[in-house]
Amino acid sequence: MTGPGQVTPVRARAEAQQQAAVAVPAPAFIPACPGAGKTHVITSRHLQLPRRRLRKGRALISFTRVARDQMIRRCRKTGRADLVQAPHFIGTLDSFLWEFLVKPLRAADPVPRLLESWASIKAPVEDVDRVISLHRFPMTIDPSQNPAGEAVAWDKLRYETRQLIEASSYSRRAWEKRIFDTRKSWCEQGYHTGHEARFLALWNLRNAKAAATLLPPLLSRFSEVMVDEAQDCSAADLAILQLLHNAGLPLVLVGDPDQAIYAWRGAEPQALRSFAAGLSPTTHPLTGNWRSSPVICGLAATLRTGQSPPDTSVVRDDATPVLLLPARFAASGGRHLHAPSGASLFDTFGALAKEYAVQAQDCLVTAFKYATLPGINREKPDTSAISSLAWARTTVNTPGVSGEDLARACLIAARVLFGYWYPEQVGGPDRISAAHGLPANQVNRSAFAFLHSLPPPHKKWGPQVWQAMKAWPPLPGAAPQGKKGLPAGVPTVARRQVTTGMRTNIVHQLKGDEADGVLLLLPDAGSVQRWATGDPATDEVLRVWYVAVTRARRLAAIALLEEETDALTRLLTERQIPVRVV
Repeated sequence: MTGPGQVTPVRARAEAQQQAAVAVPAPAFIPACPGAGKTHVITSRHLQLPRRRLRKGRALISFTRVARDQMIRRCRKTGRADLVQAPHFIGTLDSFLWEFLVKPLRAADPVPRLLESWASIKAPVEDVDRVISLHRFPMTIDPSQNPAGEAVAWDKLRYETRQLIEASSYSRRAWEKRIFDTRKSWCEQGYHTGHEARFLALWNLRNAKAAATLLPPLLSRFSEVMVDEAQDCSAADLAILQLLHNAGLPLVLVGDPDQAIYAWRGAEPQALRSFAAGLSPTTHPLTGNWRSSPVICGLAATLRTGQSPPDTSVVRDDATPVLLLPARFAASGGRHLHAPSGASLFDTFGALAKEYAVQAQDCLVTAFKYATLPGINREKPDTSAISSLAWARTTVNTPGVSGEDLARACLIAARVLFGYWYPEQVGGPDRISAAHGLPANQVNRSAFAFLHSLPPPHKKWGPQVWQAMKAWPPLPGAAPQGKKGLPAGVPTVARRQVTTGMRTNIVHQLKGDEADGVLLLLPDAGSVQRWATGDPATDEVLRVWYVAVTRARRLAAIALLEEETDALTRLLTERQIPVRVV
């Protein structure tokens, strides 16, 4: 491995690429390989602004709060807190659309609020033969229509919701009417999600009167808008950005089309490439990988569109081979076995990682589906209130869970308690807290302690939850009414999961993450055939695998069906990728 301060020709070339991307005038598209230092480039570009107060600012837009917080921290750490304040903006795309293209035209009363999801509040779809929460129904936007088309994405329903709809005596058309009526009533109360923000932003920009109100302040405030992870832009997002570009707002997009893994919400690699071609005739690529070894860069190239050459490993010269682990996969629960030895697959990977001086805490296990993974069960977005509460109780009692999961668990508990304490008040915990002057830390402490007080979930858990709710010290203003707000039904009790000592998560939750060692689980038959013959430009699964292996710094391992191991060995060997079959 080269030293941290050693300037090699490879490092000099990668730094030159970064400097060129920092200096390129807008509009521009910057294709960036995994580990290219996108956040470094974006914040470096921002940090070059002079310290004097500017009339115009820059907007840095990401798709996650994690990326947003990284950019804010770097500005402050560098002593440039001025760059996170107006006229600048650092935030998610949802919040940008909301603040500048939607909220200015919303009525001030009721106070307009942007929700992360309809799951943040109680929003039941009623007046049909069963009650289903609004957040169970994903929606789509078709920007090719004018005004944009909007529909329920029936093909994207989770299994449990689909079963309920199929058993209903009401038609899909009747359900769709009730879904949109329910959504409209909540929007009239001031609530919107990112979906509504996109729909309204698109409508406003296409409406001459609304655009005449919104665009002048936007063009006056920002000299440039930078969009990180641009490959995650949906068709609606790109349509909005196109209208902003047409209006004269300078755009700089940074992303990697090969990492487009959100097709379910309309993000397609070819759409970004077409948009980028119209944005600027030239690109300023970042092909230096500051994260992964040359072997991992070579492995990733076998999963990339057009058989393009591997990216250049900048700071590593490791020759650690790709590990292939023949496996026998359990149907669920993560109790997978290493086929040759019969031992736990994860114990085997842990021992192998140790051979290469990689500790378990520095390893990551990932897969396409949660059901394939070991570790605690994840909450499904369409589970009942009692099952969500069971998930939350399990989460706060599980060592090593993420801060994000803990925050989600407390929100679930707060929503359940508020439904009992304030049965006549609409909205989520944030609005009810504001109405009663309840500090967020007080609500979170009460919710966290309540979860810890509950016994472990079981099939007859409901009555125990009810007794605990009645006995729990209420917050100010509480006015319970009998059993209103009681979570009904039988909770789904998670099967006991395997503990590995390693971090686990699905690939879709790993954007921006990395680890010294990564194990990708491929439990499905035909995976190697797909790898060998599929086209990543049109096959999102291949792009998901690409994202997975590029999270690795030093060690990449793939567990697959025992009978497919030889085929993958041949495929990688033919591509000159060092392989070790264990």
